Amino acid sequence: MPLDAVYGGAALFVPELRARLRGIEHADSLVVDPHKWMFAPFDCGALLYREPHLARAVHTQDASYLDAIHGADGADHDTDWNPSDYAYHLTRRPRGLPLWFSLAVHGTDGLHLLREPELTVVLIRRTGWRPEDYYAWSKRLLASGLAFVTPSVWEGETVARLAFLHPGITEETVRTIIASLADGPGHGPRTPERP
Repeated sequence: MPLDAVYGGAALFVPELRARLRGIEHADSLVVDPHKWMFAPFDCGALLYREPHLARAVHTQDASYLDAIHGADGADHDTDWNPSDYAYHLTRRPRGLPLWFSLAVHGTDGLHLLREPELTVVLIRRTGWRPEDYYAWSKRLLASGLAFVTPSVWEGETVARLAFLHPGITEETVRTIIASLADGPGHGPRTPERP
């Protein structure tokens, strides 16, 4: 079974959090987006296979011009490891290299738990809103430069999905985002009054 752990899977790198992902070891494949918790480049993804040879059989691309990377020089093709055999890379840039380099240099010991985390996704329903209201609101927040907050669907209902990823987000910014929900989809964000 494939497992989508794009958001929370980065917790595997933190020993204190691994227990929260109990059972993940039974997945046939696992995808993680390191840019969400580990500040890797935005398009960096990590795909792990239980049985890599199955993925290699599907993804390996054969052509004479690729012989240099597929062991045509007499090397044992079954023991050579080439990342291009496990996904369609070829001329695409090595998106995972910054993550690999960071882990190679710092290891997971370079990750320090400063505060007991929970997943930082919050879903909010705005009473009376239709899906197009959420999308209009999201578009106005993005255009204002305040935040990129996308609508999502939860149990068939369109809702606001706030994912707090940047460590520098302030309470004031969160208040402004929430206040913009109260204003309605046709209004830009405003500065909320402090309690």
